[in-house]
Amino acid sequence: MKVFYLLFLIPILFSCVEGSEKTMIASPDGLNKVVFNLSEAGEPMYQIVHRSEVIIDYSTFGFDLQDAPLINKGFKVIGSSAKEISENWEQPWGEQRTVANNCSELIVHLQEENSPHRRMNIQFRVFDDGVGFRYALLAQEEIDSVAILDEKTEFRLTGDHTAWWIPGDWDIYEHLYSTSKVSEIDALSKRGHTNLAQTTIPHNAVNTPVTLRTKSGLHIAIHEANLTDYAGMTLKVDPEKLILKSGLVGSGNQDYKVKRALPFTTPWRTIQIGEKA
Repeated sequence: MKVFYLLFLIPILFSCVEGSEKTMIASPDGLNKVVFNLSEAGEPMYQIVHRSEVIIDYSTFGFDLQDAPLINKGFKVIGSSAKEISENWEQPWGEQRTVANNCSELIVHLQEENSPHRRMNIQFRVFDDGVGFRYALLAQEEIDSVAILDEKTEFRLTGDHTAWWIPGDWDIYEHLYSTSKVSEIDALSKRGHTNLAQTTIPHNAVNTPVTLRTKSGLHIAIHEANLTDYAGMTLKVDPEKLILKSGLVGSGNQDYKVKRALPFTTPWRTIQIGEKA
């Protein structure tokens, strides 16, 4: 049954991409699904569904660059690939030596329709207990590096969930966790804590991981993985629209948050999903 499902799924992926329509990939157990789509303006978007409940509604991707146009719309899909991954990898330390890596993977290849025709891949991995995705910015003529002012990954929530959070402090994680509705998150109220050696809270944002509980009792944790040669991610909070948007940690030395030679891949943006916590 599992083999039949994968053989059936992969043709759907390719036929959908050719028409720039919705593309879906599911976890091995079929309970978690990612839907990828392009808006009429060519904006890449994703949606995450657990069983029949939408966890993350259609949310957009993008990068704000120094001395270059935004990377966020005007894209077309030029190809894709999908596969099932079943492997084990060994941790350098920890209680559990080997970790099972079982997931379904979809890579969508995008290119801007107009000049400068930049290319970007979005790689999704869908697990039985969550979703991860990351970007690959590709090399091309006359562009050998990028300076990223900020990343514009959205997590559009579907309700005013209960949140366990600490403020998006650029200097320190040693805050006590607060519990509130997403609409009530006030990270700026945590500024100037006298018991901290140093603290910088520039925005109403939370550090990751941030854990959320939906009205149905589902638990969601948003975080990142493989943070290598890249700025850490906080999540800026829009309390009215219930949107969390990536805000990269910066410094007073540079305007940009990340400078990388092309090609490179970003850290994973992860969404863990649990029916019990």
